[in-house]
Amino acid sequence: MAKTRVRRGEATIEVTYSPLPKQAEAHGLKAKYRGFCGGWGNGKTSWGCVETFARLMEFPGTRAIVARKTRPELKSTSWDMLLNGDPGHPNAWTGIPTQAIANINKSDLIIELRNGSIIYGLPLDDPKKIENYNLGFFWIDQAEEIEEDIFLKFHGRLRQKIGPREGILTFNPAGHNWLWKRFFDPNRPLKWIPNYKSVEATTYDNPTLPEDYIDQFEGLPESWIQRFVLGSHEVFVGQIFTDFDPEVHIVQPFRIPYAWPRWCCIDPGIRHEAAVSWVAQDFEGNVYYYRERLEANRDVSWWSNLILDYESRDDWGGPNEHMFRRLIGPEARQRGQTDGKSVLDIFNENGIYPEAADRSPAARISEITSHLRPKTDHRNPFDNSTPSPRAFIFADCDKMVEYLPQYRWKPQRINYAEEDLPETPRKKDDHNVDNFGHILVAIDNVPDPEESRPRERHPERRVLQELEDEVYAEAEAARDDRGYHSLLGRV
Repeated sequence: MAKTRVRRGEATIEVTYSPLPKQAEAHGLKAKYRGFCGGWGNGKTSWGCVETFARLMEFPGTRAIVARKTRPELKSTSWDMLLNGDPGHPNAWTGIPTQAIANINKSDLIIELRNGSIIYGLPLDDPKKIENYNLGFFWIDQAEEIEEDIFLKFHGRLRQKIGPREGILTFNPAGHNWLWKRFFDPNRPLKWIPNYKSVEATTYDNPTLPEDYIDQFEGLPESWIQRFVLGSHEVFVGQIFTDFDPEVHIVQPFRIPYAWPRWCCIDPGIRHEAAVSWVAQDFEGNVYYYRERLEANRDVSWWSNLILDYESRDDWGGPNEHMFRRLIGPEARQRGQTDGKSVLDIFNENGIYPEAADRSPAARISEITSHLRPKTDHRNPFDNSTPSPRAFIFADCDKMVEYLPQYRWKPQRINYAEEDLPETPRKKDDHNVDNFGHILVAIDNVPDPEESRPRERHPERRVLQELEDEVYAEAEAARDDRGYHSLLGRV
């Protein structure tokens, strides 16, 4: 039940709404930013509508935004539910009561309430649209569709003194993305815990759904059931390295044997996060991602000193490591407009001498996938079991442990034909993953010692070569008798 002022005194407006248990739990959250997360049909959108209307009634004169990624989606889902409710469910949200509405602008998606509060419907395909608003409240529906930067822009808009200055978000799980980090990550900053609270619900938490709606899930892929029905954060659409299993691929660090070849790769960056990664390979073809460093706002000189320092340390890879090869992302060959030097040139001046790596994201993804995927004819180096992958990551490489399972394809625009869409990975949290791929591509291109061994020569040619070797050996012995080598020694 809510109250609003009208011209002739005060009117009581009754809202017919009986929340489901999970909705009621979410309505009871006390936090500046509140969330409702989970599978299809669990009541997220209805909760968002009721929460928005209730807060605007409690705080007359509040300016609020109801937002979603695109205007068509906003208009047909969130905005329609806000105005018209969900008539298919008994005791569900039935829409903003008409007696509470002063005016509706259908074309511009604006609702003015009689108590002075205003709701703006806003698509978020252009972040600049947010910049001119002075808000007291916002609701982002399907928040997993937007980037964190857009959410942070809303932070700067919550400055209306008479409003609650709060935000709510409804969303499906999408891996360990920015929403998971703020609402669910057990290791999130302590200052976030009182400000970010969310309820999770599965599709089965809504007992009012028709029986045939539940039955249709039997034909869905397991990953879809985990995400969209059960609300799992461990699987998501667009995930690239689906073979990654922390129980298998993450291993406790150990001292890398001295004889194993080591590889280093640099993903250069100045303003953005850059990375340097180290990988070792054993004699059975297994690779071990054993060291990394990611940092932003550092120059080439700083990175060069860090690389040399790390490779001299007495740690898992050292001390005094010898790199078989050092690589660097191909963009490092671009020359500056002022001095004509490239990042590669400057690394060379600092004594690092990396080689330009491959240019193919597809090749890198293919190599990482191949090394992560268990093979029936390959034995695990730790327990001798089969099948086994050929790639392992040291547990203290925190960023790789975090970024690799979240590496995903770039979302495609829905108005393009499928055959016109090239698959490209999303360029976010990918620098160390790119390094890993560069190294694996380079390792795969190293000639096999058996293949590079000279072929057996013709018998006649072999006899001639043996005679030449004998003559050369006799000449060397004669020179030694004359004291030639002794002379060189004294000199």
